[in-house]
Amino acid sequence: MRRLLDRLYLTAGAAAGLCLVLMALLILAQIVGRWFGVVIPSTEDFSGFLLAAASFLALAYTLRSGGHIRVNLLISHLHDGPRRLIEGAVLLLGLLLVGYAAWSALLLVIESYQFNELSQGYIPVPLWIPQTPMAAGLLILEIALLDEWVLLLRGDEPHYMRHDEISVIGRGE
Repeated sequence: MRRLLDRLYLTAGAAAGLCLVLMALLILAQIVGRWFGVVIPSTEDFSGFLLAAASFLALAYTLRSGGHIRVNLLISHLHDGPRRLIEGAVLLLGLLLVGYAAWSALLLVIESYQFNELSQGYIPVPLWIPQTPMAAGLLILEIALLDEWVLLLRGDEPHYMRHDEISVIGRGE
């Protein structure tokens, strides 16, 4: 199971990176195209879709690698027991909030599909297509938060904490 979850997070992170590369190539093509009088329609729309996809797909990978900004001022001075309790409460709150956001995003995708909503750009795109990576990224983040919470409950140090400068959970301090 561990290997499957790690691959899921890595795949989502790689997909986010691919979205950024595609966005850069699209913008570069637009710039070069202007030199030769060629207009690429809806470049801004597609770039925005790719940026949103990259942002949401990278969330779980960034959490696991400790890349999210955390304010440790209070908990860095606590010992194992109280810090574990606060970390668990924060992870549980994150699970609830991200779960709600993922559920709402999934409903948005379903609604956009059912009503056949289209983007407003020069090239009409069914909105469920660019909304799907957002819902997927939130769902994968929910799985990653649950994974971290289970690690904490088992007595292990969550992966995101392994990158902190000051970490006392699981080190016996």
